[in-house]
Amino acid sequence: MKKYKLLYFVSEDEYFLSHKIFQAKDALKNKFDVMVICNFTKYENRIRAEGFKTQNICLDRKSVNPFNNLKCLVKLLKIIRNFKPNIIQCFALKPILLTSMACFFNKKIKILCCVVGVGFLVINRNFFSNIVRGVYFFLLKAFTLKNISYVFQNLDDLKLFKKKGVIRNKNSKIIKGSGVDINFFKKSKNKKIYDLIFHSRILKDKGIHELIDALKKLQKKKIILKTLVLGNPDQKNFSSVSLKKLHKWNDSNIIIWKPRVENVLPYLQKSKIAILPSYREGLPRGLLEAASCELPIISTNVPGCKEICIDKFNGFLVKPKDSVSLAKAIEKLVFNQKLMNRFGKNSRNHIIKNFANELVVKEFRKVYKSLLE
Repeated sequence: MKKYKLLYFVSEDEYFLSHKIFQAKDALKNKFDVMVICNFTKYENRIRAEGFKTQNICLDRKSVNPFNNLKCLVKLLKIIRNFKPNIIQCFALKPILLTSMACFFNKKIKILCCVVGVGFLVINRNFFSNIVRGVYFFLLKAFTLKNISYVFQNLDDLKLFKKKGVIRNKNSKIIKGSGVDINFFKKSKNKKIYDLIFHSRILKDKGIHELIDALKKLQKKKIILKTLVLGNPDQKNFSSVSLKKLHKWNDSNIIIWKPRVENVLPYLQKSKIAILPSYREGLPRGLLEAASCELPIISTNVPGCKEICIDKFNGFLVKPKDSVSLAKAIEKLVFNQKLMNRFGKNSRNHIIKNFANELVVKEFRKVYKSLLE
């Protein structure tokens, strides 16, 4: 059997381990020679130990400096020339654009662009972000050829790329997220010590300010909740929250903040409700993991969140950027144990039926097969 080469291009090694390793390991099992390229921070040896080849690439997610991005493009071209992949699978906006540009004159390589969220391009409407958005889609449209296929996590993002003229053929489909290990993320008999858990990078775009405002409103009504905020700020993201603010909220007893941990399971199992009032998502892994652990959800009626949280089925959907409706939803659910139990069971069933790891890797196997035919 011929051994095909798959080049896996992600932004950072931490993201690969938390979101994509299950899919990539399935490719290894199916006789692919897999190389992972990204900005390695501290996990390169761990990834190599899993059987993957690796190459570091100088990718800065936040940088719009053309010289830095050109340097990254040149490195990508060298990697492609040396590894000679059959398929390049790239994740996130910058890797997608760089790969499209790198392979513009090499139509033999099949490109699989996985859009895992478009937050910055859509949420921000200031002058700078409008310029970046316009340039990004202009370049992507110019460098998109027939050898490029797209995978989206939700229908809204697919519609956006069609509207921008990037998707011009039928080479696109929806695969629901990165998958979740339903055998690992499951309910336990641990005592529930947190009323709410916000498990995510701590960004303005994740709705952290609305959550803080909602908790303050509830405190004025003498409703004091134990809210765990589990995660780190992301200084490479334009909407990152400062550590100073985090410490202030923590010291004021509005939240309980704990930095990111590798194993979130014990914290999910000790929480009553998962909450993510985000402005827009691909498919948030934090909610997938929480729902798999039978947690009811409170989230916003936006792309990516509404696919996981079905209003009045496994949680409540509220308007984005609306702390008043968020506070009302929290108060309505947190004191109703019967409703929390029903929503939690529905969450688990929803994940098993639609988002389990096995379902996602099966879909990607089909995509690889079609690309190589």
